[in-house]
Amino acid sequence: MNGIIRFGCAALAVALLAGCTNDFYDSRMRGYVPQMPEERYPIEVVKGAVKVRLPVVSGKLSMKEREMVQHVAQAAVSINAPVYVIRPPKSVKAEVMAAEVTNELIRMGIIPSRIRHRANGKPGEVVIYYRRKFAVTKECGDWSKPITETAFNEVYPNYGCAQQHNLAAMVDNPADFERPRVLSGVDSDNRNAAIHAYRKRKDTTSKWPGGAKTSITSSVSSLAR
Repeated sequence: MNGIIRFGCAALAVALLAGCTNDFYDSRMRGYVPQMPEERYPIEVVKGAVKVRLPVVSGKLSMKEREMVQHVAQAAVSINAPVYVIRPPKSVKAEVMAAEVTNELIRMGIIPSRIRHRANGKPGEVVIYYRRKFAVTKECGDWSKPITETAFNEVYPNYGCAQQHNLAAMVDNPADFERPRVLSGVDSDNRNAAIHAYRKRKDTTSKWPGGAKTSITSSVSSLAR
């Protein structure tokens, strides 16, 4: 009787292990599961509108509004798209303010031919409007699995999302994700000077201007005081 019980327990254990093994391999063979952040949260380039509304009060730009126009111009100077200055019709103050906005855009590097004026805006505001490309990715916050679940040695779903969002936000030109830029030319004068100094066995390392030297011991001692 004991032998039968032992045999039954052994058979049950083998069946359970076989079931776990089958589950493991079935889950592993279901197809490739994205692991890297750029696979889970791919960066895409989309077109969107940039719109800044400036209220028409005195007909002149305040210091804060002027800084807003400068910020818009800095973002728009590197793209090849028209910048619209939209003002309400039959408003002298709005026309004066639109002229100030235009002058500020030109001063910040926007080519005059890119600036388009429209006199069909809403009363009481001057609007700066243009379209540009944005780098975006999926939203973060996928905590559908606990980060301690490591049975399959896989990263948790939210892994790398913040990294992808920061990369998309920091890129200077989102079009670089679609087509890499051509390498700029080499500074031949600087290159020749460096090669000449190297051949003369001169020190070509960068110099730290006025850097004071100190030891680790003295630094630790000063912190301990």
